[in-house]
Amino acid sequence: MPVIAIFKYDVKPGRFPDFMTKLAQAADPKFSSEVMPKSIRMFRSTVPGPDHGVILMIEYPDMAAYGARTAFENANAAWRRMFEPSRDSPETLISVELLTEIPPDAADPDGSDDVPFGFRPA
Repeated sequence: MPVIAIFKYDVKPGRFPDFMTKLAQAADPKFSSEVMPKSIRMFRSTVPGPDHGVILMIEYPDMAAYGARTAFENANAAWRRMFEPSRDSPETLISVELLTEIPPDAADPDGSDDVPFGFRPA
């Protein structure tokens, strides 16, 4: 079942090019592992409010792949140095969230439609 890791960053004003350079360095082949993300997408808030928030969505085929990649990153000293918080970092990591896909056939055909979502009789 697909897993999406959502990383929310606050990028310091004027430092977006530095953040993009850092992400380009993270794509260097020296950081390749046996398990790599299926896709990576980046978004920023459009309206309302400040435009310095960035959301990075990284998709893995399943939780095992996410775990293997995370273990690789945690074991790699150069990766940890690149992303450790520092006063000079162009970004601040605000939050990390993991989402797992709910397949279309996940609905319980025997469940009652008269109760709120998530409260199905056993």
